[in-house]
Amino acid sequence: MTRIRQSAAGILAAGILLFTVSPALAASKVGMVDIQQVFQKTKLGKAIQAHLKNFADRRITKMRTEQKALQDEQGQIRQQVGVISKDALRAKEMEFQKKVQDFQKRQQKVQTEIASESFVEFRKFLDAVNAATGSLGKKYGFTVILSQHPLRVPLGPYPPPFQSPRFLFINPDADITQSVIKYVNEHSNQ
Repeated sequence: MTRIRQSAAGILAAGILLFTVSPALAASKVGMVDIQQVFQKTKLGKAIQAHLKNFADRRITKMRTEQKALQDEQGQIRQQVGVISKDALRAKEMEFQKKVQDFQKRQQKVQTEIASESFVEFRKFLDAVNAATGSLGKKYGFTVILSQHPLRVPLGPYPPPFQSPRFLFINPDADITQSVIKYVNEHSNQ
């Protein structure tokens, strides 16, 4: 009989805990922002995309020109097989290999420059979004504002495609994406 009373008391206590909500939790208000949309629709996001595209295109065009010159030189060396002495051919091939290695080092440096510039620019965007969500969160009384898409720093000239939402359900009334777009447009220098 005592076990039944203890079990009943335990079930009653668990039931009370399940159906009682703390005042802090009951007063919580959660907002959501679609970062991909903010990046695509704000003046700042568009300016960053254009800047990174131009930044990368200039460097990539230069590297492609160098690559074409190396391919042409390789073709000329192949045409000289059997025409010039083996020692002269070997010397040309070694010189060509050094040029290829130098090209690969420059190519790696360009990739690093593009990634670094992307990081700097994306950081500017995230700072603007953080300012917007902080200000709007206080204005609208949100307890927390969540990003609908994961944020990742791009390693190339263009932002990575964002993954599917991390949340299965988000009340559309909690979406403040348009307000964030407006705020970033009004408060950024772009």
